[in-house]
Amino acid sequence: MKEGIIVVNPGTMNSDIHTRCIEELVLSIKDRLEDAEVVHVYTNGDIRKRLREETGEKVQNLKAAILGMKEKGVTHLTVLTTDVFESEDFVRLKEETGGLAGLFIITNIAGPLISEEEDYEITARAVRSAFGDIVGDDILLLVSGTAHPAADEIADRRLQEFEKSIRKYIPNTFVATLHGARKPYKVIKEIKQITGTRVVLAPLEYIAGEGIENSVSEEYPGLVARLEAEGFVVEGVFNGIAEYEDFLRLYLRRLYAARRQ
Repeated sequence: MKEGIIVVNPGTMNSDIHTRCIEELVLSIKDRLEDAEVVHVYTNGDIRKRLREETGEKVQNLKAAILGMKEKGVTHLTVLTTDVFESEDFVRLKEETGGLAGLFIITNIAGPLISEEEDYEITARAVRSAFGDIVGDDILLLVSGTAHPAADEIADRRLQEFEKSIRKYIPNTFVATLHGARKPYKVIKEIKQITGTRVVLAPLEYIAGEGIENSVSEEYPGLVARLEAEGFVVEGVFNGIAEYEDFLRLYLRRLYAARRQ
């Protein structure tokens, strides 16, 4: 048996974020599974092209990485997504991996961080660890850029159930998504119905920050401005969840669970 693991992320041009978030996860896996082949891939073709042209760095796409694992003699493959919720990107990942699954004895996919009902509670505890002290008795608004690819009603229900789990630890928590039913402007209306003027705004994305190539990072300054226009005092926490140890442990947990299938 030879094991291979592919860590899948849309990608970034920011070398510091890459080191802190993507390389850190890859190195954590290598430390625990010393005999495994572990690589990362970027699914965003524009970012791969820019990296190649501007820095000379060549980052594989998923298909190339899977074929590379076969060439290295891998027999048991696991693909780990850094998605938080199931997205259209994850659907494509499953299709592409499934199409090449026959190259290996076993091929497993570790799903997004929040895939099943049991994930609400353990992820809520990671939210408490990361943001509880910062929020205190005030309001926490988490914003994701992705939504479940099924009907908006399903995405809305998932987000609300996740909210309920977090509220056991941080009562005034709200979760919005830029591309689903619970868009920020709707959630801000809900926030205005409760007492409190201070909002901690945090991306619910694996990586985030100024100049990062995803929708939440791009929309973040506008969300701050909108909240301030509504009279809120905004405490900005502009880091992706990969920069918090508790969330990295959850991704490792998903990896181990997939390997046991």
